[in-house]
Amino acid sequence: MGSRYLILAFVTVLFAGIISSCERSKDFPDEPVINSLEFDSVNKALIINFTDGDGDFGIDSDAPPFQQYLDADSTILNPYYYNLWLDYYEKRDGEWELIETPSTFNFRIPVLTPAGQNKQLDVKVTYDMDFDLPLPTAESDTIKFGVTLVDRAKNSSIPKETSAIVLAD
Repeated sequence: MGSRYLILAFVTVLFAGIISSCERSKDFPDEPVINSLEFDSVNKALIINFTDGDGDFGIDSDAPPFQQYLDADSTILNPYYYNLWLDYYEKRDGEWELIETPSTFNFRIPVLTPAGQNKQLDVKVTYDMDFDLPLPTAESDTIKFGVTLVDRAKNSSIPKETSAIVLAD
């Protein structure tokens, strides 16, 4: 009888150890959440840390609803073609002004959904900005970027902005 209790106690302790050693999944919301956003001025890179609770982030196809154009004439751009929306601002006369640029800074991040049962994402993305900053048309040496992320369910993150970036000559 005593060995039965000893075995039961051992199994209970072993089971408790297994349960406590399992990593508990964090409870992230289903929409993307930008946790931090910074600009690395040395490497000209935007560093975005974000989470997505259901892991449905990333685009790997031009099939609907992520095709580039919404019409057959290729005149109406699909806002969901990109999943990283990037706004460019310049500080002019002490105020931030959203600048329309000749080409978009928006970007498509590929599918990041992890294998396995837990699909939650906690991701760091580095967006290399291989263009001249400030832009040739810039009227200021102080800029910032605004970022919004969109997952495959078309859930948008709350927009987040970098702090002011003062560019050297």
